[in-house]
Amino acid sequence: MGKSIVLEWTPLNACRRRLVFEPRDLGGWTRTEAERRDDEWQIVDQEIVTHVELDSSGPDDTSGITTYRGP
Repeated sequence: MGKSIVLEWTPLNACRRRLVFEPRDLGGWTRTEAERRDDEWQIVDQEIVTHVELDSSGPDDTSGITTYRGP
């Protein structure tokens, strides 16, 4: 089975958020959206999706992705 895809970001004036796509044994992915509250991730939405595609290229073929480590 493949690896999970995790995307985290902090909106302006809001709690940190995270999307996690986890491959399922039966096919497809479980998409979980969570929000960081009181130093814990709280699930706000979850669904099964059939296809996930990630494009990390910018208009000039540079990534533009920065890495954040920590809560």
